[in-house]
Amino acid sequence: MIHLNLIEAAERSSLMENVNPVHVTDVRAARKSSKSKLLTIGLAAAFVVVAFSCFLSVFGVPAPLQGALPEAYLSLIGAEDPSQALTLGAGQTTSAGGLLEAEAAAEKAVLKMREGMTVKQVVSEINPKALYNNSRTNYESYLPLEKLSYQKAASAQFLTFLSTATPDDVGFSDCIFQTPNYFYIRGVAAKPTSQRSFLERLKAVSADFRTPPLPENAPATDITAFGLFNVSTPNLAAITNFVKSAEVAEEVKALKALATNAKLTFKGLEKPSVEDFGVYKRYSYTLSANSDFPELHNFATALLESPVRVGVTKMEMAFAKRDIQSSMQLVMFVVP
Repeated sequence: MIHLNLIEAAERSSLMENVNPVHVTDVRAARKSSKSKLLTIGLAAAFVVVAFSCFLSVFGVPAPLQGALPEAYLSLIGAEDPSQALTLGAGQTTSAGGLLEAEAAAEKAVLKMREGMTVKQVVSEINPKALYNNSRTNYESYLPLEKLSYQKAASAQFLTFLSTATPDDVGFSDCIFQTPNYFYIRGVAAKPTSQRSFLERLKAVSADFRTPPLPENAPATDITAFGLFNVSTPNLAAITNFVKSAEVAEEVKALKALATNAKLTFKGLEKPSVEDFGVYKRYSYTLSANSDFPELHNFATALLESPVRVGVTKMEMAFAKRDIQSSMQLVMFVVP
């Protein structure tokens, strides 16, 4: 029996070895793989939708698709369908076309109204409290007429300082003053003491004062300086009203009279450069004359004391051949 049992057990073992193994399916792995495929497909579809929407918003709806896409979708992505903005006839348009026409009509109406307004109407719209109660402590914050008043005072003060502070043995080859208070001076003194005295006085009334180093071959009495001149308490109310168009000729005539009394003959008063700022126009005059420092100083002083409504944006004196060539840039504000 034992022998037979062993034989039977051996046969069973042989049969077990010849049987193919059974493969068991992993359910979790299968579900995970399915989710990955769905996610990939979803991302690809989203990318296609976004890319298509970007194309429509940039290039508009192509002709084959015009009228086929929902208006709400096009409005969401900011795309335009030309077929939805066409005129329907008798002045009726769709919402897109009507909105554009309404905006254009409103802009034209406002522009036409503004062009037809007088200066008084424009000024009446401004809130005086917001305009005049603001602190205006520097040149850039001044009102237009205040800038003209400042210019008259600044130019006269600078030339008056040079007239009183310059030693007799100091001469200028270049002298420039430009609003609001920039200056440049180049000249020569007969003695080193006169040079130092003048530079010290100029530095005392200036800000950001500079004297560049002299070249090796320059004389010890050479003068070169630039900086910001300290303008003291200018009367900003010296000019209180604009020049009317009908008054321009009289204002120029008064300006010529001041120049004649100062022994100056200006060239350039006939053809001003005109800039239109809407409410007013700026007349700019570039003048030239053969004159020395005293004549220019007398003119600037007389202009400051006169009611002539003209500002000085730049003055320049330069030695040319045997004479001093003077040039000035004057400004006048004109209203209709």
